[in-house]
Amino acid sequence: MFFEKDKPCSACQAGKEVGAAHPSKNIVSTSRPLELLHMDLFGPIAYISNGGNKYGLVIVDDFSRYTWVFFLQDKSEVQATFKKFTRRAQNEFEVKIKRVRSDNGTEFKNTSIEDFLDHEGIKHELSAPYLLEQNGVMERKNRTLIEAARTMLDEYKVPDIFWAEAVNTACHAINRLYLHRIMKKTTYELLTGNKPSVSYFRVFGSKCFILNKKPKSSKFAPKVDEGFLLGYSSNACAYRVFNKTTSYVEIARDVTFDETNGSQGGQVDLNVVGNEEPPCDAIKKMRLVK
Repeated sequence: MFFEKDKPCSACQAGKEVGAAHPSKNIVSTSRPLELLHMDLFGPIAYISNGGNKYGLVIVDDFSRYTWVFFLQDKSEVQATFKKFTRRAQNEFEVKIKRVRSDNGTEFKNTSIEDFLDHEGIKHELSAPYLLEQNGVMERKNRTLIEAARTMLDEYKVPDIFWAEAVNTACHAINRLYLHRIMKKTTYELLTGNKPSVSYFRVFGSKCFILNKKPKSSKFAPKVDEGFLLGYSSNACAYRVFNKTTSYVEIARDVTFDETNGSQGGQVDLNVVGNEEPPCDAIKKMRLVK
């Protein structure tokens, strides 16, 4: 693969036809997390998300295939988001990013990002224009996330404005469920060294009942509000839910779920609210959900 003008790809060196499909790799070309990061931007999405976003910035660690997704209102936010991510990632995992690989989009190929990468000592590799095979990691990851999100939205007929929540939840689950094709471990374990906990997972969009802790106007006021699941909190041991009573997305700990079927037609006892919450050590802090 060539990312520098004076370094042709192995296929060209072997005299193979330019434009031929690149074979899938059977080796891991990096030796540790954050040695090489792939990044790409998808969008604009036809529906503006509940948070007012139209784009998704996807960053993939080459070694572990761990993925982060950041939602943006405009392409111009890529620079600030990437800089913030880079500093936090290097601080959290205590390793230096060596290389970053992207396409030739103007959101990645500009003076501001290049100056930042030079200051951090990070090499920027650019794939050849119109040659998607050279950014194959991102093409496959974007397709996986979008298709998973589309299926999740359809399962419980969740409104399309919650596409960002669906993509984010799909990313959260894939990081903890999919096994690396070669190393046979989840991407979460390869990045953090810990096996992920998935006991708190619930079906996206499923009906839920949220304990209402606000002062009651009367003894007969409802004890719970109805809503549906939108994912997991990035900074707390709790769930992200849409509360139909308040019409707001909330972070809730005391939630009972009804995952009986996609029609949300099942019934539960409204007076019984559990305390099911994801464990703290299973929630990665490096998430950005608007």
